[in-house]
Amino acid sequence: MTAILLLSFSNLFAQIPNGGFENWKVYPNTIYETPQNWTDNDLMYQHFDPGYKGITVLKTTQSHSGRYALQMGITADHNDTVNGGIYSTGSVDSLLLWLNHSSAGFPCAQRYATFTGYYIFNSIPGDSAAFCAVLTKWNWAKKTRDTIVNSTLLIGDSHPDYVPFTVPLKYRVRDEVPDTAFIFITIATQSQSAKSGKAGTTLIIDDLTFSGRAGVEKKK
Repeated sequence: MTAILLLSFSNLFAQIPNGGFENWKVYPNTIYETPQNWTDNDLMYQHFDPGYKGITVLKTTQSHSGRYALQMGITADHNDTVNGGIYSTGSVDSLLLWLNHSSAGFPCAQRYATFTGYYIFNSIPGDSAAFCAVLTKWNWAKKTRDTIVNSTLLIGDSHPDYVPFTVPLKYRVRDEVPDTAFIFITIATQSQSAKSGKAGTTLIIDDLTFSGRAGVEKKK
């Protein structure tokens, strides 16, 4: 009985691959050290502009737990200003697939209720931290991928010490269970006229997970 209860409890918290940012690697043929299972805006920009050498994502020891966390900021390089942003897919090629409405992310087979984690935010006025979760399921009949959840939380207030964030996962389809999850976190600008954030804005994140369980609504 105890083992069953422990298993049921553990299923309420999903292991987001490298959600604590403990494991890092040098991305092949670049100057960038990135967290395993993740891709960032630096790699994306350099993919299209080999002269780009900006750095918006760093490994930091200012962690919530464990040894490391991830810090992102704003950089100006090669005639462009780039916001820090990370994506839960392990390569630029797979990220490009997602941007073209194809499959990317990691397996997820539960109707989790929330996407949670911890963050420190130094926000220059006008900038926000954006926490986003997209859950999808392959539609065999249509041979397409259906979006079941697309939830975003924007936070503009600064927090000098770690505080939790919670993104409620709002299901578009009442009885579907996803098979894939995709997460992205970025520094965003609140201004409609500005394309990039302001120098000095920084965001540190750690201990990302899915938690809880969303109920399945009964059909009327």
